[in-house]
Amino acid sequence: MNNSSICLSTLFECDLNQGLILKENLNEKFIGYIINIYHTEIDKICELVIQCQSKLLIENLTKTKINDQSIISNNEFNQGFLIHQWSIEKLKEILSSSESSLICIIDKNNNKLAGYLLLTSKKYFFQATNPELGEILLDNNRITDQQWKQYLLSSHIHYIKQIGVDKEYHRQGIATHLIMLAKNQSNQGLCTLVMCSPYSNTASAKCFERNQFQSVAIWNQRISQQFISFKATVFVWPSVKSIIELD
Repeated sequence: MNNSSICLSTLFECDLNQGLILKENLNEKFIGYIINIYHTEIDKICELVIQCQSKLLIENLTKTKINDQSIISNNEFNQGFLIHQWSIEKLKEILSSSESSLICIIDKNNNKLAGYLLLTSKKYFFQATNPELGEILLDNNRITDQQWKQYLLSSHIHYIKQIGVDKEYHRQGIATHLIMLAKNQSNQGLCTLVMCSPYSNTASAKCFERNQFQSVAIWNQRISQQFISFKATVFVWPSVKSIIELD
């Protein structure tokens, strides 16, 4: 889709009845939107997200493939990256869940998508941490086994499945705005995964830490159909104790 051919604010705001959950003017330049699967322009909006994803794929940043063992060396990245890209159909499938929503920020002055965040139910966290594929290694200095079990039973938690910020808008507070909107949408608890090995997504980890997320565990995925084995840090917001007290 050619972004210059359509006003993005009009694209998002054309469905005021059921598909647009929230519009928020963040500042003079950026507008935040939260939409669901029922938005009348969901296909075009998903296409925008896919275009943004493609710019952030690690293979495009490194010019190598994530499953190329010869270049794995615990590299750290000072910008966020993504491992794989969805199809429009896959993105819509995830959004079809009643608890899923898509958060987008547009640059209204330049008519561009600055970033997005996909917010889903805990079901997708459980899918991502399937015990048949790996194991969760808890940091017992921060959470006990019993607290973790209690946390997983909480009815308040949502999962940030993916967050992406166009490279042109890095270090402009877009990720923080996206996380803020996600917190407002799910104000009693969020969790997410950030890769830490073989590539260390340092920028994303630091961003979540700046936004009061706490690292509580490592997900060690030993089996993967898409790429090599990897490890990811489990982040939660607010603190585990705060979430458990809600129940």
